[in-house]
Amino acid sequence: MVADVGNAAKAPSTSSSEAPPPGQPDNGRELAINVNRSQCLTMQGGALILDRNPTRPNKPPRVCGLPLPEKPSHKTIIPLHNVLWAERSGPNIDITYAEPLPRSKHRLRPATLIVDGSATGDAEVDSWIQTLMARAYGAAKTRKRVKVLVNPHAGPGGAMAKWERDVAPLFRAARMTVDVQQTTRTGEAVDIVRDLALDHLDAIIACSGDGLPHEIFNGLGARPDAGRALRTIAVGQIPCGSGNAMACNLCGSHHPSEAALAIIKGVDTPLDLMSITYGDERKLSFLSQTLGIMAEADLATEHLRWMGSLRFQHGFLTRVFKKKSYPCDLAVRVAMDDLDEIRSHYKALMDSAVVPGPEQPGTDSPENNGLPALRYGTVKDELDDQWETLRYDNMGTLYAGKMAYLAPDANFFPASHPSDGLFDLVTVDSDLSFMTVVDLMGAVADDGGFFGNPKVKYRKLHALRVTPRHQDAGYISVDGESIPFGPLQIEVHPRLGKVYSKSGVYEASGPKGWKEAV
Repeated sequence: MVADVGNAAKAPSTSSSEAPPPGQPDNGRELAINVNRSQCLTMQGGALILDRNPTRPNKPPRVCGLPLPEKPSHKTIIPLHNVLWAERSGPNIDITYAEPLPRSKHRLRPATLIVDGSATGDAEVDSWIQTLMARAYGAAKTRKRVKVLVNPHAGPGGAMAKWERDVAPLFRAARMTVDVQQTTRTGEAVDIVRDLALDHLDAIIACSGDGLPHEIFNGLGARPDAGRALRTIAVGQIPCGSGNAMACNLCGSHHPSEAALAIIKGVDTPLDLMSITYGDERKLSFLSQTLGIMAEADLATEHLRWMGSLRFQHGFLTRVFKKKSYPCDLAVRVAMDDLDEIRSHYKALMDSAVVPGPEQPGTDSPENNGLPALRYGTVKDELDDQWETLRYDNMGTLYAGKMAYLAPDANFFPASHPSDGLFDLVTVDSDLSFMTVVDLMGAVADDGGFFGNPKVKYRKLHALRVTPRHQDAGYISVDGESIPFGPLQIEVHPRLGKVYSKSGVYEASGPKGWKEAV
């Protein structure tokens, strides 16, 4: 949609729209530019305001002491977060932004506001536009260069249509450089990314569920320059699958166009990655590992993908009703298991004023030539006395993870942080009553309200080894993908990966009571 707001007579400018000096932060002060006699563009707070009649009285006219009915607003208000691009085009100022579609809360489309700026000098207009772009993008990079991989079979299907309808127009409007490729088979993204030229890329974006980001990280990890590639190339997700955890955590939405806008405005954010070893294999994980009810609820319901995220609920409830147990032995390297300590740890991270970017190793760093060494060995190595061993005869669910949300309304790891150098472990026994477990899952849906529940054990770890007692049948899920059932070991690599996020942290509420922590 294009809104042309007219060509009124020229008027002298009274603007104070000077951009800050290069390298200096914009202090967010109100900046206005009078583009003609009856129109004024203002940056105020977090919004861009076009006032088509800035001289009208602030109070509505009254008759016999009674106010007359309000006339339609003369103002157009656009959140700065939604501003995609601004430039001078001849005498006009063209401002492109993302606007919600009529009768659609979560779908966005590009729109352009065209304002006659001929009343103001070119230098002043250019300075004002520079400031607008600086405020609209903040610390985010403009004109990102991205490789987009689309899995047409993700979730209920339709990923390519979602890309073309809800995402590509926004990326184009933001002047991004985009190269799109569809995947045709499971695992293909690993091969594509392993051999991809990265010199002119900022990010690789998956239009998919969480399986394709998993493949992208592992493709970067399979490169000869894995350390540098993982730290310098951001990985993102346009949610087109069933869980869409990456988008929920980093973009605050599981809707494609809202996630697209969050990626456009996304800031560089370091992400801890995890190494998973099983048998002779080593893989990278960015999200979660699970054994028990939740793994079966995911992997044993693949035939129900047409149900979308409802298939998880169906699989979960049917297994809880049977009180299925998954006996296993754990070995843990615990960082903290006291809930008050975990709350204080989270609060200290959130109170930090600076969110550092990904570490950039020197050209001679050995980590540039491959993945970092495993500090705790592989699943086949002997355990030393620094490990604590635990026996579980009645394990119902074991969930380890590095992101808060595992699906919309499923904040399993509310104390998780992108780069605290730890991952979280949740365990729930199998002998709980059906209604108790259902209540626990309801607390998870209540944005992590189950944190602190005495029926849940919550720990923060450096490393974990899981050894199922019966290794002949079962499900283990890594980032939503199945691996062979058997022993596995997990350890975390601080800030090995890079993503884009809205704010440098997850879009989650945190563990219950963290704001009051000492």
